[in-house]
Amino acid sequence: MAIDCQLSFAKKGEAQSLEGHVVNLSSKGILFTATDKYEVGEQLDIVLTPANSQSAPMEARVEIIRATYNGSVYELACEITGNK
Repeated sequence: MAIDCQLSFAKKGEAQSLEGHVVNLSSKGILFTATDKYEVGEQLDIVLTPANSQSAPMEARVEIIRATYNGSVYELACEITGNK
């Protein structure tokens, strides 16, 4: 499902949170953009906060399965591996 919203994320176990932009979301995965480079296999904790304040934020742990640079940002395709 195409979606247009922001998310925050951090490497597993780290406190520093960064911002990304969600491109699409499915029941098992998420594609988002980031300004920094990440490697396939890295685990991230993500928090997706919908614009609709009636919906609770989605918190999950993901694993990067594809990371590509499109000339301006990195596109990170991730498998959702669990709830945070």
